[in-house]
Amino acid sequence: MMNWIRYEHGFKAIYNGMLLTLTLFLLCAVFGLSTLAACFASVFAMLAFQNYYFSKIGEGLTVRFKAKQKRILIGHDEELIMEFENGRVPIWNGTLVLSMEDSVAPKNLLMKNFSGIYDIYIPFAIGRHETTEIRIPLEGKKRGKSRITRVLLEIPHMFGDGSVNMELKDVVSYKSIVYPRITKLGRELTPSPFKPGEFQQRQSLFVDPFQPIGTRDYMPNDRFDQIHWSASARMQKLQTKEFQPISAQMIVLMMNALEKDRGYHDFEAKIERLVAYADYCTKNEIPYAVAINLRTLGGRPYLFIPSGSGKLHFQEVMEMMAQISDRYAKMPFEEMMKHMESSGQLSPTIILISHVQERFQRIVHQWERRYTVTVDTSFERDENGWEKPELKMTGTDSVIPSA
Repeated sequence: MMNWIRYEHGFKAIYNGMLLTLTLFLLCAVFGLSTLAACFASVFAMLAFQNYYFSKIGEGLTVRFKAKQKRILIGHDEELIMEFENGRVPIWNGTLVLSMEDSVAPKNLLMKNFSGIYDIYIPFAIGRHETTEIRIPLEGKKRGKSRITRVLLEIPHMFGDGSVNMELKDVVSYKSIVYPRITKLGRELTPSPFKPGEFQQRQSLFVDPFQPIGTRDYMPNDRFDQIHWSASARMQKLQTKEFQPISAQMIVLMMNALEKDRGYHDFEAKIERLVAYADYCTKNEIPYAVAINLRTLGGRPYLFIPSGSGKLHFQEVMEMMAQISDRYAKMPFEEMMKHMESSGQLSPTIILISHVQERFQRIVHQWERRYTVTVDTSFERDENGWEKPELKMTGTDSVIPSA
């Protein structure tokens, strides 16, 4: 049984009309005016029926949403399906009003909204003990969550002015989550040469002892346990094992949400750039973590998603990116950088999605001695306009591009 809040308008006029027609009917009956008495009796019966009908309307009316949550991308479609089941009293000539947040909107809707809420008006009628289904095609408009904030049923009086409005009191569990737009990264990420890992690389300080790739002539600085004795016996001279060069390719994506001279569109562009990195890492099976300087409750004062890989990790990132807002409280970006360094959360490869600022360049220069660091400002330009940074003398791309 669902709970509805009833708002009744125009019933005072009905009561006054019933009283007036009843009085006139009695007067006509007393003076023997049978024709007028019959007319007033008909009007009285009509008003009495309307009063009784609208006092019982909506009893036993229930609504069920076929899905509790849907996930879509910007520009993609979904369908809101509602199933109504009525009680004993039919409903005629009603109007269903749905109010929903504007991350999604009715498909092909030309109207604009300025309050963050769309109001959708749907003609509504249902018979006695009848079940009917309403389908509304929706389209993802922007990143975020969209909930149904109000379900209202307006039923106008059949005779005269007035209506009965029924507002659903129960909380609607249905919501849509619109993921950020996924774009191509426009570049390739190379493994960091500073730490050992599991990714193959032509030039690295580290090798994988479990992946021999051949032999070479012995050199005086080679270790004794690296000598290949069988090959040495065949070649009649000492041979040393050669192994596959490897390096680490774990990545941490750090986004600066605190840009006082920037606005909503700048925040959205950074989100899309971060998602492009996450999509690239997922497709190439590269573990990655995400850090954004938005205030959160708990031991860590900023938003942080631990390192992971695969589709489940990507979905977790997309869920979080769909729910955050630029209105959240923020902390200075350099404070988050220092906290991540002190807590050991840095990865061999660090991507900073931020405008270039003097406040944290000193920290970046310190990190470049131990990590591969890139400050990505490509969101300032076209999404395919990535400019490959020049290589430093170390052979890495750990350089800050000019703004």
